[in-house]
Amino acid sequence: MADLPQSLHARLRDALRADILGGRLRPGDKLPSESEMQAEHGVSRITVRQALAALQADGLIVKLHGKGAFVSHSKASQSLNRLQGLHEALGSEAGAVSNRRLAWRQVKATAAVAAQLQLRTGEPVYQLQTLRYLEREPLSVNTSWLRPALGEKLGRVDFSRRDLIEVFEHEGGLAIGRAELEIGAGVARPADARLLKIEPGAPVLEVQRIVYSQGGEPVHAETAVYRADTFRYRLALQR
Repeated sequence: MADLPQSLHARLRDALRADILGGRLRPGDKLPSESEMQAEHGVSRITVRQALAALQADGLIVKLHGKGAFVSHSKASQSLNRLQGLHEALGSEAGAVSNRRLAWRQVKATAAVAAQLQLRTGEPVYQLQTLRYLEREPLSVNTSWLRPALGEKLGRVDFSRRDLIEVFEHEGGLAIGRAELEIGAGVARPADARLLKIEPGAPVLEVQRIVYSQGGEPVHAETAVYRADTFRYRLALQR
């Protein structure tokens, strides 16, 4: 039986998909402009836009307003069905994740941080800032605040390829019980955009997390800003 004819936008979509999956277009590469694709493939602008919309829906490209379309970077995903760090979630692929320490210092807790850690405003806390990479490309900017007793134990710990939860349990001597997460959409602030190699105002995923010991004491508060084109959460629901 002969193959059914494809629409023009499906043909263009499949041609671009083949270039991306075949490595001819690599993560971060800019696609030709809409006008260039019109001329090269002899199609209308609406056909080009339909093809790009399909690739974006598949997660293969990301479109930045005023900049054009770019090949997406590899996506990491983490299940929310249990409390675990990203290294643990990725399993055999965890070697692709690394962290660079940006700052480690003792600071006075702001009112917001003090409320999260059940401390008084102005009490000392330890602040850790890291830039997380996936396959050597920036993934997230993470800012953490730790209770003083925990922070004092972790000053010399190498966080570069370890989950904080694992460090808390081993070097910190804690039994971790649960965490509360709040996830929302946001736009990249200039400082975060520079670190993540994206444009200021680009879409990001913002995650706030508070980790509790088995005794119910909050020991760690964290704010993470993820590139929206490289990370997603997964959640399985039953009825």
